[in-house]
Amino acid sequence: MKVRFLKLKNWLLVSLMSALGLSSCHCHRQLAEPEEQDAPAVKEREEMKLMYGVPTMNYMIRGQVKDADGKPVKDVRVNMLEHGMEISDGELQGDPERVKVWLDATSVATDKDGRFVLTNNGRPREQVRLLVRDVDGNANGSFRNRVLEVDVSPTDVDRTNAGGWNQGTFNKDLQIQLESK
Repeated sequence: MKVRFLKLKNWLLVSLMSALGLSSCHCHRQLAEPEEQDAPAVKEREEMKLMYGVPTMNYMIRGQVKDADGKPVKDVRVNMLEHGMEISDGELQGDPERVKVWLDATSVATDKDGRFVLTNNGRPREQVRLLVRDVDGNANGSFRNRVLEVDVSPTDVDRTNAGGWNQGTFNKDLQIQLESK
């Protein structure tokens, strides 16, 4: 008898909680007509969208690479480093094969005038790190690898196409000078 009473009691409690829970999920009340000064606040609440994702930013970095004499350097590779990549003596650290694959897949080369355009899409950052590497040996001179830290300033971000998770496009023009080895 006691077991039956406990089962009945549990069933009633679960039923009551389910009914209360379901009724609280959907509200049938209409929003009161806003007064003139409250209209934007109500409109904002009505248009709010819930999104799932991660904020992103487009990066477009243009530049020119020159030697110490101011002459353009062609066939230099430029990479945008991902967060957490470690560099020692101008070289990326980690598994050599994976580093080589990543560098080859994400780099852009300078043209005969030393110019490059690097595009990337990633999370918004306060700073972008670039790795500039001389990969052609002595063909156009021998240069040290260089790591540049470029601050992402709000004035360098174009927000005209921003929306949703896209925070806009970071545009930067750089002049990079390499040192001879």
